[in-house]
Amino acid sequence: MNAFHLFKAELLWLLPLCLLPFLCYGVKQFSYPGLEDWPKDGVSELLRWGVRAIAALTLASLVFAAAGPFTEGGTVTKIGKGAEIVIVLDRSGSMSESLEEQDPVERARGKMELSRIEASRKALLRLMDERPGDTFAVVAFNASPIAVAPLSADRELARAALKSAEGNSSGFTALHRALEMGLDYFKDRPYTATRVILLVSDGDTKIKPEDEEILRQRFKEYQAQLMWIYVHAGYDYSLGYEEDVTKDDGAVDPNVTLNRLFNSLGMPYQAFEVNSEIGLQRAAAEIGRATNKATRYQYRLPRQDYAVYFYLLSMALLGALFFLKQIEIKSWRRA
Repeated sequence: MNAFHLFKAELLWLLPLCLLPFLCYGVKQFSYPGLEDWPKDGVSELLRWGVRAIAALTLASLVFAAAGPFTEGGTVTKIGKGAEIVIVLDRSGSMSESLEEQDPVERARGKMELSRIEASRKALLRLMDERPGDTFAVVAFNASPIAVAPLSADRELARAALKSAEGNSSGFTALHRALEMGLDYFKDRPYTATRVILLVSDGDTKIKPEDEEILRQRFKEYQAQLMWIYVHAGYDYSLGYEEDVTKDDGAVDPNVTLNRLFNSLGMPYQAFEVNSEIGLQRAAAEIGRATNKATRYQYRLPRQDYAVYFYLLSMALLGALFFLKQIEIKSWRRA
């Protein structure tokens, strides 16, 4: 049974006023001698105290109604298809650069090339529209991560968080801290659906060995998987799954190193290389198919308000008092 709550419990301090009908009772004064010698009328005495009790109960009912009594609606468990997806969106300065390739239909319409972050945002918003059973959260990062939207079924909040993300160059890209913050969304939550950290970034950063171990432990603890949408221009280096990809100075490309690191963390991992808006849309669709599994989620029921019942009770009691007032003897009839 749900607990009973009061929206304004402090109004209960007015309850002592409900005793006023027992302390003072308005009785008309008649210009006649006293009736002490008359025999006691039990019915009249009962009615007199009954009217006082009704008046006190009316006041008490009004106080309880004003206090706003309610019970929580609780939650029910529903089963659907979906996942818990935490979007970790890179908003570093390089994400403001344009993609080399563009949707030919958009180009024919005369639209400007989209930046990496604009194209990513567009694809992610479409993913949300096509995944009504998922719950989303958003973490944006550059030099430091920001928890923009919590993990919830509030789709409009997540959409607003994505729309507000803009590229901002501020030096070092704190990728490992952003991933840790995204994983923290799963802390103290029951495991009811596929958990996905969806990283949308152009990479170009490194993770220290001590941070690697922290990520490995967190992914294992929260039973989450990682999906990386690697957004880059056509002239950038590939992740190079089969062979080393080196730069002109002989150093291994940091994104290749990052990809190998993610593969070694011991959790399910997929990478999607995209360098066009169409590629982003295809990657989002593939992610949707990969996470389309049965999920249990909690649906919160609205609370039950009981103030209206106390107001109805007050009206009924006032009606009873009005009826008793109408049958009250107002004057003595002369014999």
